[in-house]
Amino acid sequence: MESNTRCLAGASLNLAGAPLGLSSFAFSTLYHCVALFLVVAMLPVAVLFPVVALGQELPGVPVQLVPLAGEEVEVKHLGTWRPGVVLDAAEGQALVSFDYSGRADEKVFDLDEVRYPWQPSAISPVYLWKDSTGEHSIEAAVSGFDEEAKTVTLVRRADGSKVTLPIDNLGSIEKRRVRILIRTAPPPVALVPPLDFFGGTEQLVATGLGASSSLDSLTADPAVIRVAVPMGGAAFEAAYKDESLIGIFPIGSSRGWILGATLPKKYSSKRDMPSRLIWATLDDGKVVTQHLIAAEQRTLAVHARSQQIMTLGTGEGKAATLTIWKSSPKMKEAEAVVRWESGEHHSYKYSNRWGLFINGRTVLHRMNDGEYAAYDFVAQKTLYKFGQDSRSNPEPALSPGHRYLAIPEGGSVRVVDAATGQVLANLPVEGGSAGAVAFDQAGEKLAILSYNEMAVWTVGSSQPPRRVRADLLTSASRLAWVDDNHLLVGGNVLFSLNQALPVWSYRPQGEVVQDRNEPNTVAIASSRLCYGVRVGNSYRDAGALVIGAVELPGPSVRETVAGMDRDELFVLEPGVSVRLTVECGEYNDQVRSEMMRHIESNHWQYDPDAPIHILASMTRDEPKEMLYIKSRSRFGFGGMSIFGPTKEQLANAERVTSRAYRSTLRISQDSERLWGTASAGAIPSSLRLEEGQSVESMRSKYERPRPEMFTTVKIPAKLYDPRYRGGFGVSTFGKLGLDPKPLSNLPQGK
Repeated sequence: MESNTRCLAGASLNLAGAPLGLSSFAFSTLYHCVALFLVVAMLPVAVLFPVVALGQELPGVPVQLVPLAGEEVEVKHLGTWRPGVVLDAAEGQALVSFDYSGRADEKVFDLDEVRYPWQPSAISPVYLWKDSTGEHSIEAAVSGFDEEAKTVTLVRRADGSKVTLPIDNLGSIEKRRVRILIRTAPPPVALVPPLDFFGGTEQLVATGLGASSSLDSLTADPAVIRVAVPMGGAAFEAAYKDESLIGIFPIGSSRGWILGATLPKKYSSKRDMPSRLIWATLDDGKVVTQHLIAAEQRTLAVHARSQQIMTLGTGEGKAATLTIWKSSPKMKEAEAVVRWESGEHHSYKYSNRWGLFINGRTVLHRMNDGEYAAYDFVAQKTLYKFGQDSRSNPEPALSPGHRYLAIPEGGSVRVVDAATGQVLANLPVEGGSAGAVAFDQAGEKLAILSYNEMAVWTVGSSQPPRRVRADLLTSASRLAWVDDNHLLVGGNVLFSLNQALPVWSYRPQGEVVQDRNEPNTVAIASSRLCYGVRVGNSYRDAGALVIGAVELPGPSVRETVAGMDRDELFVLEPGVSVRLTVECGEYNDQVRSEMMRHIESNHWQYDPDAPIHILASMTRDEPKEMLYIKSRSRFGFGGMSIFGPTKEQLANAERVTSRAYRSTLRISQDSERLWGTASAGAIPSSLRLEEGQSVESMRSKYERPRPEMFTTVKIPAKLYDPRYRGGFGVSTFGKLGLDPKPLSNLPQGK
């Protein structure tokens, strides 16, 4: 085994895919080291015995499991367990008929790829169980026990049905067997429930045309219970080499409850291992309990008040599924609530890895690039759906009290009622597309990050937003408020509203591994940076997983920023030379004239050989077919996104071939971007049409060149040195909190 702390030396692990991992599984140091029981495989001759603590063996002889012709089983085909029927079995193999992609198929499987449908729920081999009189017996495996009620639950070998019996009513050998199981059994694995069908909806969220362009009609929406997290950390051993920490979710309280979620790496040989939910307290650095749930279940969101979590998994045909579980540190094991399909796209798509709880019965899930659906999982129905008019599809944001949902898009941010999808406001965005949005902790402000600026809107006010230049920031889809003056951009850059600059960066320590495709490993709660990392990157050692929380901005940051001389930060300012390239076809002369006007008004010097380069270009996209579906809801027309349209909807749909125009302005030095902006002349993905209008008739209004962008654009006269794109220093985090390192040769004030 990979580590001698796992107490599994000599155990055979190539068994019929039972969910306990049926391989080595490390526990937190909170747990004593125990041996794991192995569900007996359906081997025709040899029977494997479980390895137990202190060299003991379960009394009695396990029953051999040999699949017979006509029996219903499950087979592992292309990495997924599928139902089938045994046609024949001999010499360690079975010929099984099963369905795949809607058609019947037959294949010979090795018996480690065949199991009975009830087998994943078993935590022991199948034994002959007798009562205290010896007159009654059944062949069954243990699926669970209740120490307080003094009962054991058995799953019958014959039909998979379960029966719960008082332990005192069993025979003496059977009682001893249960006592050993209670001492040595690992935590149970909660299995996914059968798929439920959720009713569809024709309600598509409106585009926001005609909606208020301010937040004056809204009221502040603070959290009902504010999440408070103390500084601290908790470490626990990885269960196996490829176990990754894929999410941390701050819960709060004075003890600093936090949930960590794990999953094997995508191409790991350990893909059948259970997913872990780690409940820890940061004030004392302890793992309090862990829950095991079915393999390949990715935790997306947590709703602390209802003690529920949402996971992403895979259904038949690789379609993405969502599962709601009950889980809390007071529960002995997680409990599955409901499971359903969300969209028709593969669950492993990165875009599907986003979801949130709107309340204790409603969730929102990104089904695909720019496609979202809100589900009432109690009523088992789809509430509403919407498409996102954005090329980068940044994440929507909920207000702290979960009343409002802000949806960032190309030229605006739609604010909708999170429970119903009703559009409440449509906020204009300057400086390019909306890249990220975030409500502050009081629910009073909404920050919108676009290409070159940060705009802060005030809830309940009709005043225009506070606009702060942010041209040093790179694009990001995630934004979080740290305090009234600072926001964390992309999970790693601290931006100061007062300074109008990124002032610091935060990165994992060198010996720490953080998966870039796991955005949920960083979160902000009560001005704390909450993070999850893996310590050690050895191919031999499983390493440890660390959950921590540190206060932002951290040591040395404020002092370093306060000592900066802002006048020394600029690489382009009045008097500096620039060169100009214009690639705008028939608009070349017009655009060149406008750009020379900008150069003169900013008091730059034109020099065709200057190292600082201004590029103005106009291009047109390749043709793209768009399908517009009419909605019967009060919101009018839906957008280009298709969410399972009916035949009637498809019959009334309109197909349009679009070719968007792009106007782009970029200022760079030695190929490194200093500043830029862009504008698109494209038909929107959602339209509101009057009687007699068609989408095609509206296309010319939107789909046209945009040379006027080069006239109306506002170019700052001073541009920052890109060296400070990540701030004035870096603080690394990992096992020992924050370790700050300011950049060398920083300009100092007098």
